Amino acid sequence: MQWILTLCIAVVTVLAVVGAVLYPSGLGAKQPISFSHRVHAGTKEIGCLMCHPGALKTPVAGLPPVQTCMLCHSRIIIHYPEVEKVRRHSEQREPILWVRVTNLPDLAHFDHSMHLAAGVDCGKCHGDVKAMDRVVLAPKLTMGFCMQCHRENNATRDCFACHY
Repeated sequence: MQWILTLCIAVVTVLAVVGAVLYPSGLGAKQPISFSHRVHAGTKEIGCLMCHPGALKTPVAGLPPVQTCMLCHSRIIIHYPEVEKVRRHSEQREPILWVRVTNLPDLAHFDHSMHLAAGVDCGKCHGDVKAMDRVVLAPKLTMGFCMQCHRENNATRDCFACHY
């Protein structure tokens, strides 16, 4: 009977180790193409606005079209399997269906352009994206977090600025 318990503990341990290797903690949602913000925004120092230009002029930062990826990857690291997936999307004129990471409730409104114009760094809300392979939702995106930031920066605290 002791050997069965030992075997069960061994199996659970192996499964936990395999699970940690295949899906380490701290990673965001699995995406259709393995894209590393750590490599692109961190190591390569590509700015947020290169891929999310909507943040400058619209409330929504948006996601880059496949053509944005191909600006570099038509010449750089062209045979990497994940880049080949991007190229197939480009050739077939299909968008990449990324899994949404951030999503505010319908009762709240956030305008990226307004915050960028005020000099707020993306990392203030999104965390250290330059260190993330797969982006995780910043747990601090709460009304309390926003109100504290507005208090510290003497920004409006009118309810209707964010809720309408």
